[in-house]
Amino acid sequence: MDGWRKEDPPTEKKLPVEADVPEFLADMGRQAQATPLQQAVGDLALIAFYYLLRIGEYTGKPSKNDTKQTEQFKLQDVTFFRRDSQGMLRQLPRNAPASMIMEATSATLKLDNQKNGRKAVCIHQHANGECFKCP
Repeated sequence: MDGWRKEDPPTEKKLPVEADVPEFLADMGRQAQATPLQQAVGDLALIAFYYLLRIGEYTGKPSKNDTKQTEQFKLQDVTFFRRDSQGMLRQLPRNAPASMIMEATSATLKLDNQKNGRKAVCIHQHANGECFKCP
């Protein structure tokens, strides 16, 4: 075992990204002078942090040739929910208008394939009450 230990490089410690980083980018994108690119970066930083980075490696699929090895997310992979008058969580219809989607209180992203081999895993996030920094 000592021989193998000498062969392995030392562990490289990395600091985790905290919520303040994507929230800072979202704030920058919401400033009055922000460009459309800055707005998009802010919005996508929140999406990546709350949905994609939280679950680690998620897009791999086995390939026997040199074709692309990621599976893209599709609109059908996203499901929005909101609470009804009795407080029950209800799925919004797939053809819901944008105004109804903006009233959603939670969302689920279904991952068809992950590098760890798990299939059809769902990541669910609830609204946190923040106007712009909400998952």
